Amino acid sequence: MVGAAAGKLATLHATLARLEAMFPPRPRPALQPAPTPIDPAAVAARHALARAHSTMFDARAAKYALRDDYRPQPGRFARLRAAIIRYQQARAAYATAAAAFHASPAGAALQAARAKYPRF
Repeated sequence: MVGAAAGKLATLHATLARLEAMFPPRPRPALQPAPTPIDPAAVAARHALARAHSTMFDARAAKYALRDDYRPQPGRFARLRAAIIRYQQARAAYATAAAAFHASPAGAALQAARAKYPRF
């Protein structure tokens, strides 16, 4: 039994040697530099921008939902006016958040990445 196992092992080693000759090992790539740490201020600016965008989108949807509301109830125009004011406030908040984001290093990096690719 020992001889049969030794023969199988020798055959396996011969097969591995033949495969190594056919397919030499690839050179290992150089170690990648450590990623730069994430700036918490940039993350906060991105989150504020995303929240402001979501709020603006919801306010716009609420305003547009009132377009087809023709129920003859008192306060219909007050609801419409309130929806318009909420949308205007959300747009102003979004503009502020966008300005803060574009003033951050992440916004500058985004603008630099956009400048690499021309718009067509």
